[in-house]
Amino acid sequence: MYFPVVLLIPKGELRDLEPPERVRAARIAVEHADGVPVIVGIGALRTRHVLEAAEDAQSAGAAGVLLAPVSYQPLTDDEVFGLFEDVTAGLSVPLVVYDNPRTTRFTFTDELYARLGRLPSVASIKIPGVPAAPAAARARIEHLRQLLPATVTIGVSGGADAARG
Repeated sequence: MYFPVVLLIPKGELRDLEPPERVRAARIAVEHADGVPVIVGIGALRTRHVLEAAEDAQSAGAAGVLLAPVSYQPLTDDEVFGLFEDVTAGLSVPLVVYDNPRTTRFTFTDELYARLGRLPSVASIKIPGVPAAPAAARARIEHLRQLLPATVTIGVSGGADAARG
């Protein structure tokens, strides 16, 4: 199933903007998306800044937010879960969990996917590429489907990987 969306700054590059600039960028995206839902990346180094970015995205009219855990230091599963727990506690739009280990240097476990999938507002988990073999790709997605609530969708990153997924 394909849903057109505009993804604004997926890896949290908005963190480099001052709050008024961040809200303005999100508002401009929403205004010019011509009704296509806009998902805004809210990644930042500090939880407080992630929460501010989430609020900015919501006030700008974003249809959802996307969050990859960003840190200079290695993170534990519990720290990442705590971040998502804090963010979803005050969120009024759907959240996409973005598992991007090449950028974040954090690798989600299947157990963490399952925990995150039970949080309020988590609507989707975007995973890294799946195995090249079609049967293995199918098995990977089916395994994750069993771990996640039916309300949580699974997205697959990467062109060919996404098609296989």
